[in-house]
Amino acid sequence: MLSSRKLIFRKYGERNAIQGLTLVEMLVAILVLSVGLLGIAGLQAATSKYKINTWVRSASAALISDFSERVRINPEVAGTSFASSGVVSSSAYALSSTWATQQADNLAITKDCETSVCTPAERAEFDLLVWRQLVREKMPQGAAHIEGNLRNGFLVTMMWLDKENYDKDKVLKAAPVCSGNETGMAQQSCCPQAVSAPDGVRCTRFSFVP
Repeated sequence: MLSSRKLIFRKYGERNAIQGLTLVEMLVAILVLSVGLLGIAGLQAATSKYKINTWVRSASAALISDFSERVRINPEVAGTSFASSGVVSSSAYALSSTWATQQADNLAITKDCETSVCTPAERAEFDLLVWRQLVREKMPQGAAHIEGNLRNGFLVTMMWLDKENYDKDKVLKAAPVCSGNETGMAQQSCCPQAVSAPDGVRCTRFSFVP
């Protein structure tokens, strides 16, 4: 029969062993939970990245619709057409400024054609400024490149800076430059050489005939 001292020692030792085992289990549970939370955080970051690009591409569809309507309403200065003032060969809706120039532009409107009477040329200038403001608002550091005319159609490129557009070494990817030989998605996502787009910029291109 065990003495009272031995019995107390055994009970005390068993209690310590149980407490130690519980502590190890808690540490393992915390470790597993931490790994799970890190995985969830990474998934949320990736989801946010794709969500932004999806939202931007969705906004670009609305922006091109807005721009095409502005050109259709004011065709006299859209280029290569007969206007009241004669033949207009160059389009007042063209935009060829570089990315850097557009980022520095404050897009100030000098004459509001919504409240004032404007000539077709003034209306085109107003339309471009308002539309470019929308591009900058709806796309991160948004900019655009517009070429073409009323007769041959317009090619509109919208650009935005994607800070998550980097390679495996965490270096921003160079913007793909259009060569004229692209097909498929490459043709729809390359950036015009004239804009000198910096690394990290993404482009989406649309064409339409007014």
